Amino acid sequence: MPQHWVGRNGSSLGRVLVTALALVLAGGYVQLHLTTVAASPAITGAAEAARLQLAHSHGLVATTAQASKFGGNARWETGTLVIPGTIDEDARVFLYVAQRHGSNWTAQVEGSSDFALLAEQGYAALAGTASAELLATTAVATAGGGSASLSLPWASGTTWRLTGGPHSYNGRKSSPWSSLDFAGPRPNMTVKVRAARAGIVVRPCANLVQVRHAGGWTTSYYHLNYIGVRAGQSVARGAFLGYTSTAAGCGGRATGPHVHFSLLKYGSYVNIRNHTIGGWTVREGSSQYQGCLVKHAQRRCVPRAWIYNQGSIGDK
Repeated sequence: MPQHWVGRNGSSLGRVLVTALALVLAGGYVQLHLTTVAASPAITGAAEAARLQLAHSHGLVATTAQASKFGGNARWETGTLVIPGTIDEDARVFLYVAQRHGSNWTAQVEGSSDFALLAEQGYAALAGTASAELLATTAVATAGGGSASLSLPWASGTTWRLTGGPHSYNGRKSSPWSSLDFAGPRPNMTVKVRAARAGIVVRPCANLVQVRHAGGWTTSYYHLNYIGVRAGQSVARGAFLGYTSTAAGCGGRATGPHVHFSLLKYGSYVNIRNHTIGGWTVREGSSQYQGCLVKHAQRRCVPRAWIYNQGSIGDK
């Protein structure tokens, strides 16, 4: 049977008001002492259930995961859980879907074995809403095949620099090497970042925008400032997302303004090598942050990798 984790409104993870009544017999009469103790800030039962499921299915310490509600109704909720990053590790973002039964919630987190079952039910129950559009980017409503069909994440007709070749989200040498670093044409220049493909926006934490696409793909854009999109917004390919910066509100660090661009499938990081972005195919180097973008006879390699965006999509 599917295993769901259940959260109850007003439980110990929410705001708890503990009233201690002490009946003290003194001198033939009863004295009533009232003591009030305030606990942690309120959270919804849906988020609590999602945290418990994240700990169970992914083996992660989820008590500090930051919960953000995406949408829903009285019986259903979608949202994200974020485990903050460190100096060397990106934040981990997990999509959740939860269903209410009376005062209890059941939840599943993307990547868990029973996520698809609950997400399919939520997809049907929330039809016509941004939450249904979000769930449509998961395994529930996608065949799972096909190219990511990505454009370069800046305006066509302009040139940026590849400042970091394929590297991992957590600083370790092991794969997947899921990320690239792109910066404007000149050092310390702040420039506009654009969506690599149409999709629906998720805003898990500060300075991070994710766009969920059809086919189960997600593109992630970190170190953005002056962000111009909101969670739940549908965006077209090339839509303005924000500006490159060194801001690192989800953890990690940046030494110069850039966008940390990552690729995920069904919520999990995947190797970005051999993917073609805006007509340029990604090639790994011998170590992280090395590597090249290749287009026909052109080969642009870190650290002198000037990449012209002619407006191509994928390998077209």
